[in-house]
Amino acid sequence: MTRCRNILAALGAATAASVLCLAQPAPAQPSADQVLTDMGLSSDDKQRVLNGEFVASDVTNVSDRDLSMSIAFVVKTSPDSLAKQVVAGKLVKDDPQVQLEGEFKGPGSLADLAALKITADEARTLSAAKAGAALNLSGGEIAAFKALQGGTPQAVQQQLQQMLLARFQAYQTSGLAGIAAYDRGGSTSDAAADLRKASEAAAGLKKYLPAFQQVLVGYPQATMPGMQQRFRWLKYNIDGTITYVLTHTLVAAEGAARVVAQRQYYVSTTYNAEQAVVGFLPVQEGTVVAYINHTFTDQVAGFGGSAKRSIGRKMMASKLKQMFDKTRQKIAQ
Repeated sequence: MTRCRNILAALGAATAASVLCLAQPAPAQPSADQVLTDMGLSSDDKQRVLNGEFVASDVTNVSDRDLSMSIAFVVKTSPDSLAKQVVAGKLVKDDPQVQLEGEFKGPGSLADLAALKITADEARTLSAAKAGAALNLSGGEIAAFKALQGGTPQAVQQQLQQMLLARFQAYQTSGLAGIAAYDRGGSTSDAAADLRKASEAAAGLKKYLPAFQQVLVGYPQATMPGMQQRFRWLKYNIDGTITYVLTHTLVAAEGAARVVAQRQYYVSTTYNAEQAVVGFLPVQEGTVVAYINHTFTDQVAGFGGSAKRSIGRKMMASKLKQMFDKTRQKIAQ
C-alpha cells in the first residue's frame, strides 16, 4: 500500500483505548511502561522504544477494508510542543508528498480553496470520472465532472473546489452522517460506516477519556471543553497519484499528556478514508508517541483479503517508520 503520513495524520481508534490510558483522569498519569504494556508490547519491545527504536504491532481490524496497525517511539520534545506543531499544521507542511494545502475557516468558503490548482492532465482525469474504484466520488459528483468533458481545466478546477467545499460543509454540519458514499457502479462504498466502527471500537478510550471518544462518534453534536480542532484540505502526490484529502484534526489535553485525533473523512483516490489516534506521554527522554492507525481501502477486501491486509500492514509500517524518523530528526534539531 502507498499510505504514509506525518505523526498524526492518521489517528485510528480500535486500540486507541489502551494508548489513551495515558490520558485517563486519574490522580497520577500512568508511566510509559504502563502505556506500552497496554499496547501489547513485551519488556524487550518496551526497552527498544525507550532506546529510540520504532516498534510496530498489530491492531484488530474493524472491517474487511481495514489496514490497522500501531507504532510506538520516542521524540525529544515535550507533548505540548508536539501537539502545538500538529495544530499549527507544521508536520503537514514538512510532508514531501503534500503539494498544496489550506485551512477552512468558520463555515468555509471558496476563498479557502483559492490556492488549490490543478493541471490539464488532472482536469482530464476528473472530467473522465466514472463509477468504480479509480476515483472516490458520489453519483452526483461523477455527473458534475462528466458534464465538463471537453471544457477548460479552469472549469474542472472550479468544480473540484465546489465539491470539496460541499463535502466539508456537509461533514461540519452532520459529522459522519454527512459523508456521501462512493459510487462503485452497482454498489457503494461507505467510508462513514468504517470510520464509525473505528470510533465505536475504542472501548479503552471510552473508559479513560469518554468525552473525547464521544466526539469521534458524535461530532458535531458531541464536544469537549478545551478541545482544539482544525479542518484542512490537502493535495498529495502519493507515489505519482494525485490525491485530494479533507482532514479533521482534534487535540485534547490531560495534564502534561496530549491526545490527538486525525480523521481523513474524504480521500479522492488510492484509499477510502483514514482515522488515527495518537497519545503523547511525557518521559525523561522527551515524549513517548503511541500511534494507532486505521486506513480503509477496498483493495484489501474480498477474496484473499487476509493475506492482502498482512502485506499492506507491513508495507505501511515500513513507510511510516521512514517518515516518522525524518520527522523526528527535524523536531530534534
